[in-house]
Amino acid sequence: MSAGPIEADRRQILLAGAGASAALLTPTLGSARRPWADAMGPGRAQPFDSGWRFRRGEGAGLEVPGFDDNSWRRGDLPHDWSIEDLVPSDGVVGPFDKASPGGVATGFSVGGEGWYRKRFHLRPMPGSRAEIRFDGVYRDSDVWLNGHHLGGQPSGYMPFAYDLTPYLSANGDNVIAVRVRNLGQNSRWYSGSGIYRHVWLDVFAQPTRIARWGIGVTTRRIEDAGASIEIATRLQNIDPDLDLALRIKDDRGRIIWTRQVRAVSDGAQLATIGSPRLWSPASPTLYTLETELRRGAHILDHAETTFGIRIVAFNADTGMTINGVATKLRGGCVHHDNGLLGAAAFDAAEGRKVALMKARGYNAVRPSHNPFSPAFLRACDEQGMLVICEAFDAWRAPKLQQDYSVDFDAHWQTDLATMVLSARNHPSIILWSIGNEIPKRNLPEGVATQWRLANEVHRLDPSRPVTAAINDFAGRLVVPTEQTARPGRAGLPDEASAVFLDVVGYNYKFDLYERDHARFPKRIIYGSESFPKDMFAIWELTDRSPWLLGDFVWTAMDYLGEAGIGGSALVDSKAASPLAAQPAWPEIVSQCGDIDLIGGRKAASFARDVLWGISPLEIAVQAPVASGKVELIRRWGWSDERQSWTWPGFEGKALTVRIYTVGDRIELRLNGRIVATHAITAVDRLRAEVQVDYAPGIFEIIAFRDGLELARRSLETTGSAVAIRLSSEKAIGGSGIGEVRYVGIDLVDTKGRTVQTADSGLTISLAGPVTLAAFGNADPRAHGGFQSLTGRSWRGRALAILRGTGTPGQARIEVRGAGLSPAAAMMTFERSE
Repeated sequence: MSAGPIEADRRQILLAGAGASAALLTPTLGSARRPWADAMGPGRAQPFDSGWRFRRGEGAGLEVPGFDDNSWRRGDLPHDWSIEDLVPSDGVVGPFDKASPGGVATGFSVGGEGWYRKRFHLRPMPGSRAEIRFDGVYRDSDVWLNGHHLGGQPSGYMPFAYDLTPYLSANGDNVIAVRVRNLGQNSRWYSGSGIYRHVWLDVFAQPTRIARWGIGVTTRRIEDAGASIEIATRLQNIDPDLDLALRIKDDRGRIIWTRQVRAVSDGAQLATIGSPRLWSPASPTLYTLETELRRGAHILDHAETTFGIRIVAFNADTGMTINGVATKLRGGCVHHDNGLLGAAAFDAAEGRKVALMKARGYNAVRPSHNPFSPAFLRACDEQGMLVICEAFDAWRAPKLQQDYSVDFDAHWQTDLATMVLSARNHPSIILWSIGNEIPKRNLPEGVATQWRLANEVHRLDPSRPVTAAINDFAGRLVVPTEQTARPGRAGLPDEASAVFLDVVGYNYKFDLYERDHARFPKRIIYGSESFPKDMFAIWELTDRSPWLLGDFVWTAMDYLGEAGIGGSALVDSKAASPLAAQPAWPEIVSQCGDIDLIGGRKAASFARDVLWGISPLEIAVQAPVASGKVELIRRWGWSDERQSWTWPGFEGKALTVRIYTVGDRIELRLNGRIVATHAITAVDRLRAEVQVDYAPGIFEIIAFRDGLELARRSLETTGSAVAIRLSSEKAIGGSGIGEVRYVGIDLVDTKGRTVQTADSGLTISLAGPVTLAAFGNADPRAHGGFQSLTGRSWRGRALAILRGTGTPGQARIEVRGAGLSPAAAMMTFERSE
């Protein structure tokens, strides 16, 4: 830090855009660890996921405590009913229905209405308080306790909580009921249905407490002597005899700072941390703030907040810096589903998603187009993934008949505050996004709404800039009104979409980057969405342009819904129009990701590895196209390239080989014989395409630079599949009933090589404290259910996801297939916390 101190801007930004180029960022509220685990006594964040009953369908009186729910299915959360099999009929495959109201948009999944009920024992004590807290329910939820309606939440992505205290039963026997309505056309992608995120119970011995989401930790200054941290605390129902005790622990659990002060309703303390370990994508060090509200030696409330020490700054001249180090956003957009699990937000599934992206060079993610789960944000904190946190996909003007626009006016302010306050301490979050591709935002009403939203975010968190993802900058001169005018401004420019944004996201407008920089040299720009095919041109400009922060490709990972917007389609050569490649039933997967539905790498990922310096050389072979057909690449697509040299039936025919390399010359060898050489220049942008006559054997490519060998890659023709191989992935997070484990399934030949031409039926058997959470493959077309013990491989691979029952012990999985040697694996599951 010899260049001098790094200091955050402490100004309270009351008008959007003020000080935009100097806006700085901070950490967020971490999830409090639960010291009282399953006890229904005093304690925060007590797990409330187990022991629910569920029924799919409508009904009257289902919230009444005495209702007989013995016939309902028992289950634990998180839960998504849209990923569960439907009653078989024509046009139904597993959970997918050709007649689904959402159609291609939701991957032909089905919503509807569902009910949850849970019985629990909690006796009210004088002065005590109890709250139930939901991380997210999709969608239009209503909650009752002992028949009393507690409230409703239309958003499917925002956390929310209700006070249980007034309606707790005197004898302690209580019934919570939740109705969920995922009706009509309300989502442009797969949403899932139900209580798909965690539920928690907060119990306080008395009304005096730390307010929900009432702790904020902000890094104010970093210099050689240490870091200055501001801790803001909001308390409720306090009296003059209370003290506030604060402790900060480092990542080894050592106490490095303490303070005790007289408690006030809203207060702030400054902490100085000597020789701090700073948070960054390369070194995501986390600290823990312990906050206690005390009366003498008696602790009335306790909360733990994880945070990181870092300052993120944005400037058109220097770009984005993290702790003073210039950093480009190597970003990917992702939706919130977890593939075969549907929307169910298991901790390990959220952590795995982040880990897969990190392994492929991503350092930033844009969760689209709503806030992600606390578990996902925690994984980003722990693994060093930067986040643009997005609030809305619609404001007042609808994109679909039943989307959030119908609830916007009544709920935007509460939902925006919930998003910011609940997540502000996550060091991974660098920008707050107030919307994605909002219709009519250029009209006066839209500009006024942008102004209100941006100002509200700045009021809630002055430390982070505001952004939005814009796909259409067409505008006109807007005459300012009392609502849209800012002091000192006579009017608004024709670029009304961006006037109140600190940092501007461009969706698919790469051609405007340099033009707009010339027009608005102080504007800070990033690609909030881009096409995979444009990656080379985009990064060529990005690497040499400080004002261009980076890029977020659509998308980093395949997801359910928006089926078939990516990939390619084989169509009749006589009718090769773009319309011929339009997706239709039974396509259920987007196909636009670098990573497929079960975590495997796709063609664009190999190219990106070379582009981002992860690998000096990667190769792929274009899947041969049958006579009379032509491959049409979809708008978000990529050609069907595979890392395979097994193409039976194409012996002697020319195959297209695509090479991605930082070398300047390549040499192609087939079975030891040089079959081609090719020079690569700057004009090629790291890519080459060569025709090679196919023959089985070993196909090898060697890359050279300045006459020296740089790298070599080879592909081998595989034999027939003879056996099954299992690979158990390392567990990333979760335990007990929330613990899931991933087991990769490969069909291999006698040399242990995955046979990509193998497509075989498979059967799973389980033993021990484990159940099947999901089983399937990456096929983008509906082919069966995801929760059956029988399934198929696709291109030689499948995936099983196992869930612990909460009982500790050894579990065993065995997989069998006709004509294949079976395989088995053991794993240890932990006790439920």
